Amino acid sequence: MIKKLLAIGKLLIVPVIVMLVVSGYRSRTADFRKKVAAQTSTANSPVQPLPVAAILPVMTNSAELLNGITRQAMLHTERPERPRFGIFRYKVQKGDTPWSIAEKFDLRIESILWGNEGMSADAGGLPPDREINILPIDGVLHTVAAGDTLKRLELLHGAPIEDIQNYFGNDLSSLAPEAELPVGMRIIVPGGRNPVVWQEPGPAVLPGKGRRSPGFYSGPLVYTGTGYFTWPVSPIVITQSYWGGHPAIDIDTYSGQPIFASDSGTVIYSGWSTTGYGNLIIVDHGNGYWTYYAHNRANLVGVGQGVLQGQQIAESGSTGNSTGDHIDFRIRLAEGGFLN
Repeated sequence: MIKKLLAIGKLLIVPVIVMLVVSGYRSRTADFRKKVAAQTSTANSPVQPLPVAAILPVMTNSAELLNGITRQAMLHTERPERPRFGIFRYKVQKGDTPWSIAEKFDLRIESILWGNEGMSADAGGLPPDREINILPIDGVLHTVAAGDTLKRLELLHGAPIEDIQNYFGNDLSSLAPEAELPVGMRIIVPGGRNPVVWQEPGPAVLPGKGRRSPGFYSGPLVYTGTGYFTWPVSPIVITQSYWGGHPAIDIDTYSGQPIFASDSGTVIYSGWSTTGYGNLIIVDHGNGYWTYYAHNRANLVGVGQGVLQGQQIAESGSTGNSTGDHIDFRIRLAEGGFLN
């Protein structure tokens, strides 16, 4: 009986052992497949971005939210330019004119002229490398002559004594208005003015006469003007307008461009100007007006010749004190004084 039970037990144990082995194998295989699947999934999945909070700065209060992200502090300091009280010596560059220099230093053109004796804005050009005075403010540079006082400077330049006396660069605060100033001393007159005087060119030479007239041509006038003036060139590109120190209009041209009579009249001057205007033509229109055409490359009409409105009288150029091809055109009353 016992032998039979042992035999039956053996028969039952073998299948159980086989089932356990198979079950364990399946379990280990499933676990292995899960691990492989997990690793494959991780390798193929895209890189996840960092959370936004890890990239952007955290705003801790409402003020930061309103003001936004602040800039990084700058490591240098901007210092305003120090005020200048003395005279600056400027070396002229090629192409400089009194007008362009005034703009460069934020001064009026008159202040450039009145800071440099003998300089004229009419002629325009300045030789390169010349050194000129640049005033610290608009006004006049006055060189003291014998007998000059603060009172005289006030009358001469139209600036209050107090402004001259108290200007820091002059060092005159302790000087009495009637006291004579040291001869040769240079004084800055803030807001002062100087008269700008037009210098007429030299006398004309009458053709065939072999002599100089005492002034301009004084013979009979050939034509009388219409009283209506036209532009002497076309197109019109104004490079410098009419103002107190430049009673003319500068018009840009090319070399050799035709210049036409603005109105009918008689040529009373045609020749070289010794005051910086190069080849110059002046036409008397017989009705109280004269017109001037300066810096010409060539004058095509002579003294005493009649010209009609629109007739070519010259070729444009850059003669005299000039920085480039242009015409200096002006209209003048015969009795004196220029018109804008």
